[in-house]
Amino acid sequence: MELFSSRLEPLFGTFPEAVFYLFGGQLVWYNEVGDMLLGEEDFPLDLLFALAEHPGQTMEVALGRHSYRVTASPMDGGDLLVLRALPDPEEQKHPFSNSVHRMRECLSNFTAVQWKMKRMMEYRQLTGEFQQELANQTRLVYQMLRLTRQAELTQELNDKIFPREEGFDLAMVCEGMAQEAAWLADLAGVRFDYTSNVQNLGFQGSKSLLTQMLLALVSNAIRAAGKEGFVQMKFHAEKGRVIISLKDSGAGIPEDRLATLFSGQAPEDIPRPGEGAGLGLYNAQRIAALHGGVIIAQSGQDGGTSLVVSLPIVTPSSVPARNNPGYDNLGGYSPVLIELSDVLPWQAFVPAEKED
Repeated sequence: MELFSSRLEPLFGTFPEAVFYLFGGQLVWYNEVGDMLLGEEDFPLDLLFALAEHPGQTMEVALGRHSYRVTASPMDGGDLLVLRALPDPEEQKHPFSNSVHRMRECLSNFTAVQWKMKRMMEYRQLTGEFQQELANQTRLVYQMLRLTRQAELTQELNDKIFPREEGFDLAMVCEGMAQEAAWLADLAGVRFDYTSNVQNLGFQGSKSLLTQMLLALVSNAIRAAGKEGFVQMKFHAEKGRVIISLKDSGAGIPEDRLATLFSGQAPEDIPRPGEGAGLGLYNAQRIAALHGGVIIAQSGQDGGTSLVVSLPIVTPSSVPARNNPGYDNLGGYSPVLIELSDVLPWQAFVPAEKED
């Protein structure tokens, strides 16, 4: 390290940002600020090597409760990484969590009324005339439920109310969500591909929270891709970590927006269709941090955005023999359908038949 120190210390030793130099697959030099980061318990050293695989690009890394703007530059056969700390976002307060439970009740009752209306119209042979109007009403209901669910999750995370940890099959959770997302994305004109290098992966953590984290990432990617676009989702387990990545073919994220991607701030005062309320990725980053992980956001020069989640694998003592995606109880509502309600066509919301 002395050889590299004599060359790099005069250049980067007094930088106010953390600077790391990687050479030959090893971390060979870092400045004082970088040394402080390495001393933090939740700093994943392997993350530096993952970032170095994208030279010449600017990325944002959510690390614990802090975010960093990262630049990776090739230098003398190695890679120089500079991590600039971004200002911590103000904690978002949404003090109406108690009303969410009541709203779920109302929405369930509204759905039941719709089903009865459909039966009545079928009896009077009026279904074709009002089918689209019924579906549009359902879509609006799903959009309201989506916003209230996000606000409720934000409030629970602010209040540090976390669902219990358990052993479950994380690979199966991802696969189940990808399968449902694929056919719904197809309705929106988006191709959705999923690959994995493992069939099963026992994992210890909050199944409910991690499912909602995945849901936010999947829905964000489909929105960003847009009609006639595509999304690639990958699930890989390697070197004691699980890497979940989603890459879309959208327009990419402007640099000024990239800095606030995980801040909880909506791009508009009033969210427009396809934009959301700005809480999905904000909560996703917090959930990843609770599990000792990080989320990396990267916008390509030719468009498109990649979101990469890196989580340490905590092996559970036991995993249930059968494992479904384990969505939270929404009274029969599909969480994926709820999240994509503002980008799907009305045909996806035609009231389904119920058993008597």
